[in-house]
Amino acid sequence: MIPRDQIIEGDSITLLADLPDASVTAMITDPPYPNGMNLFTEEIAEGLAMLYLATKKVTGHIVFFWRASDVPRPPPGWYEIARHLWHKPDSNSRVPYEAIVVWSRERKNERCRFWSVPLLSLRSLGDWKPHPTQKPVQLLRYLIEDYTKEGDTVFDPFVGSGTTAIACQQLKRHFIAVERNAEYVAIARERLQLREQRAEERRQRTEQEEVEREETRRPLSEVREDQRQAPKQAKPSVMSKQRPKR
Repeated sequence: MIPRDQIIEGDSITLLADLPDASVTAMITDPPYPNGMNLFTEEIAEGLAMLYLATKKVTGHIVFFWRASDVPRPPPGWYEIARHLWHKPDSNSRVPYEAIVVWSRERKNERCRFWSVPLLSLRSLGDWKPHPTQKPVQLLRYLIEDYTKEGDTVFDPFVGSGTTAIACQQLKRHFIAVERNAEYVAIARERLQLREQRAEERRQRTEQEEVEREETRRPLSEVREDQRQAPKQAKPSVMSKQRPKR
């Protein structure tokens, strides 16, 4: 059984045998595919094969990035229900778009969406790592929210620098994340660890602030309680002074 909620170093095709059938809700991944930059050319066959092998493991949707043309067709019993488009406004590529293809066991018509999400933004700049095809966390959040619900398990057999895992953590989804490149595995684990540390720091800070607020409120409440419980005392009478006798 493949463990959840951690980055696994290994070959996804080999590890797939340890993943039980119908054990994950969705596969959301950026597989190696033919591209103009000649990236991951030796793994393109594995990327294509994984799309079909994963159909036995997934109960809901298979969502994958691909170039806008020559998109793989789903196997029998599966249907392409949407082909979204991601526009990269800050990309220097000749074609600053990527298709996001959605397969489902259920034949239905789904509205195709268009997302214009930059590769880098002021908010995500500190999270950017040296991976040639790293995706924005916000974009993965859109996909995970659309095709899973809280508590579901997402499978990413080509997790790279860990963006899918980060988005799953943020949205309270479990994940099974596999990457064969040791350098990217280290990056992904570092990102997850850093996020966990920040979450723990926020939790501790929130608890400390609550303690401080409670200490600030307590003296006043105790005073009021004492005032309510204290018996009322009669006011001392003021006796008039008698005039001396002559």
